[in-house]
This record gives sequence, C-alpha cells and structure tokens, in this order.
Amino acid sequence: MSDTRYSAISVNKPFWGTRAIGRHALCFTLMLLAACSSGGDSGPETNSPLSTPMALVVNQDDTTLTTLRLDGKNSPVVSTLSLGPVQADAIGGVTFSLGEWIFVTNTESNKVAAIDPIGALTPILETFLDVNPANPLVKIGERPTRIYRDPVDKEVLWTMNDGDATTGIDRVANCSLGGSVSVLHNSHLSAGGEKPRVTSIVCLSGKGEHFIAFSIPPTVTQQLAFVSSKTTGLISVLLPVPTAGGDVAWSEFFVKIDLCDSAKETLLGHGACDGDATTPNHSLPSGMFWSQHTGKIYSYLSGYGTVVEIDPSVLAITRTVDITPLPPSQTVFHSVGITPNGQTLFLVGEDRSDLNHVFGTFGSIDLTAVGALSATELSFPRLRDIRPARFQFTPDGTRIYMTQSNDVSGLTPAQAANLRKDLLLIFDPSFFSLVFELDLPAAEMHAMDLWITGPKGAGSAKGVVITNATPGVNGTVSLIDGATNTITATIPVGKNPKQVTVYYYGLAASDNQATPIW
Repeated sequence: MSDTRYSAISVNKPFWGTRAIGRHALCFTLMLLAACSSGGDSGPETNSPLSTPMALVVNQDDTTLTTLRLDGKNSPVVSTLSLGPVQADAIGGVTFSLGEWIFVTNTESNKVAAIDPIGALTPILETFLDVNPANPLVKIGERPTRIYRDPVDKEVLWTMNDGDATTGIDRVANCSLGGSVSVLHNSHLSAGGEKPRVTSIVCLSGKGEHFIAFSIPPTVTQQLAFVSSKTTGLISVLLPVPTAGGDVAWSEFFVKIDLCDSAKETLLGHGACDGDATTPNHSLPSGMFWSQHTGKIYSYLSGYGTVVEIDPSVLAITRTVDITPLPPSQTVFHSVGITPNGQTLFLVGEDRSDLNHVFGTFGSIDLTAVGALSATELSFPRLRDIRPARFQFTPDGTRIYMTQSNDVSGLTPAQAANLRKDLLLIFDPSFFSLVFELDLPAAEMHAMDLWITGPKGAGSAKGVVITNATPGVNGTVSLIDGATNTITATIPVGKNPKQVTVYYYGLAASDNQATPIW
C-alpha cells in the first residue's frame, strides 16, 4: 500500500495540544488532557499516537481491524490486528472508553478484544475479555453484538449479547428467557490505570436484537438502562446495584414494558395481547433514543410503524405516534434517528408507488409538542431514484451525512434499472436542503463515520470516512474532506470492510462523536 496516493483531510495542526507518552510513563496526567511540560509551545511529537486521528476499519471477511491515520502523515495504514479466527461476520461492534481503550466484540468467540491505541506506535491487542477472573459467573454472554459506552461513567461499556442465533437464549450466561447484557469497566491507560474487566452480567426476559438507551441525570433523578428485545417485543429496565467491592452491578427490574398493542396485532392478523410482557408480539423494537430535552426514552417499533415515548419516572409508555403518513402518501418510513438537541425525531423512508422510480423521503416528529405527538412528512426534498440508508448528524446539528442503498430488492425492474448507486448525500437540516452529493467508488454497500472536531459536544465534520465493501473482495476506504466535500484518498484495506469508527485521543471526553442512527 506504500504507493497509494494519500493526502490529508484539511489538517493544519493536531486537535489536542499534548505530548506523546509511553504506556507506563510517569506523566499520566496526559490522560486528563493536560500537558506534561509547563510550556505550551512545543505541541505533540510528530506522528505520536496521542496526536493521530484514526479510522478503525472492520474487515468482516478477514476478522481483522485495520487502523488508518487521518492526518496525512506517513503511510495511511498504521496496522492490521487479527481479532480471532476468520469467520463470516464475526465482529459485532466497536467503541472506545474515556480511558482510551478500544473495545471490539466477537460474536463467534463470545469475547471482547481490548486494544490499547496509544501505548505504542501502533495499536496493541492487549487481551480478549470473556470472564471476570475473580467471579467466573460474571462473563461476556453469548453472541455479543452492539457495544455502547455508558453516557454517565464513560469508563463503562455495555455489550448486547443476543444469545443463540436460533433460540435467542444466552446459553453461555445460563439465561432462561432470552439474551443478556454484560458490563465492562476500565480506567486510563497510563501508570496506575486499571485494565478492562467484566464487572456485571444481567439476563434479560426478551429475545432477539437488543438496543439500549439510558435515562441520564440531572434531567432525571437516577440513571436507568432500558434494553429492548426485538423478537419478544418488550423493554427491560435495569437498575444499578452498588456492590461491596465498589463496582456497580445491574439487575433487571420486575417492571417490564410490554410493547404489545392489540389493535396493531389484530391489523397484522394476530391475536390480541395477553398482558404477559414475555409473550412475543410483533412490535419489533428497532431503535432506542434518549432525549436530554424531554427527559424521555423513545423506541421505534418497526413492526407497528410507531414510536413510543417512555417516562423513566413512571416506567410506562406515555405517548404513541404512528409514523405511517395518511393517504394519498405512499411513503413507508424505515429508519428513525434523534437530533443532537433531543428535540426532534428524524424519519427516513421511501416511496415506491411510481413503477419506474423510487423516491427517498423524510419526515419528523416534534418531541417538544404539548399533547399528542404527530409525524410530519416533509414535502421536500424527494430524492428520485435514491434509497436512503445510513445517516449521521454532526454534534452541532448543522449537517446530516447519508449514504444511499444499492439494494434493489423489492423494486420493479424499471426502478432497479434507474436506481442511483454509490452516493454520499449531505443535508442542511435547518432548511432540510441537499447541500452536496458525492460519487463513491462502486461497492455493494458503504459504511460511514465522521471525524468531528470543535467545541465540546458541538463539533463539526472535519472529514468523512467511507468504506467501500463487497463480500469476499478486498475493499477500500475513502477519506473525504469536510470543507471541500472531495475524496482526498482511497486506501486499500481487507475483505468486506463493513464497519468504520473514527477515534482520536480525547474524543470520548469531548462528547463529539457523530449522532448515529441508533
């Protein structure tokens, strides 16, 4: 890859003015974002991990993680780490902690890779976490998929363990009704730092894909975790339980929020709800969101085409809104996200009523409305021959970045033939206007993450990182300048790069990750 043409994504200087350190350096105050030297003019050492923004690329067909540097210095490929035996779609999710550890779940081995990104010139795979040595009953459960950073204690991580792919039961954790969640804890990487360990596991009453959202003080009095189970159609409420050792364990509360709706079940051709939250229904919760503005949890029920609002103070659904537009509209919304200010839910869908063309469509729900919630379909823009796919907001709320699906399933032959493919779309949400569209390298699908810099919690996109992935084929990653919206480099990586996560030192502390679809 040494002959790959590579240029920086508009970099003038490193974002953090700190000096590089070794893993066990005495000057561990760097981990608190303070410089070691009393002078402030020297800046970070050139090419040190502490000054290097990185893109963590998951090569699914290789079961590897490739690290790319984004600042245009030296060769773009920093390293490639093996994360277990090569198995199809083994890597579930990637995140990082306030302690600057990177965590990657492996759904096949039921482990979580703990990676040190700054203790050496290249990221180091320190260990695979599976059980707590002091208590073997506390472990990573079966088939860990998504992994989330706790929004209150950012040194805590949560894995969603979806259980056996057929039954939905977590056999590793000996759960009887469904999957589980595991909780990990760590601290800073330098001298005296605590290495990652599994601190808690909780069996859930539901099966299927699990999504999580947290109620966050001071908007509410106590942090609670709300975990939805897609196959069963319920939300488990998890309570923090302090332990003698100083850790916080979590326990499933006896109150479970049943998402079953008899009217919707009947319309779908099923029987009415029986009042038992553990009886499967067809609501299919497919996303969970916390609004710091309203102090409520919102769950998107893809099976019903509704969004429910949950009040953490009463642990009950307080409002429900149908997101299917009224006739004559033929739009079907299939994705929901929340704006960074927590005031609006953003709806994404498509209209296939024209037999020759599919139209990408959008809508919104004003969460600040008094009384009943309502979904509004936006009359503009309607994107002809576009099927919207993944999207992310910048933390300042001034841009939405969206990839477009190349999937032609469900389309007529004419719609499929006219479908535009391999695009990045950029919107201004204040007027909801299309700002720019960019052609991407041809691939089956594209993953995305944003390189965000700027004020804490309100940064903007300095760059966009897009993967170009096709199963069984070595893919590439395109780096896009956020100022000019141009591709500055396309870099070869491993087979089928289906995920990417941007990381730099201090990103968790700055609260400047882009707002994803869930």
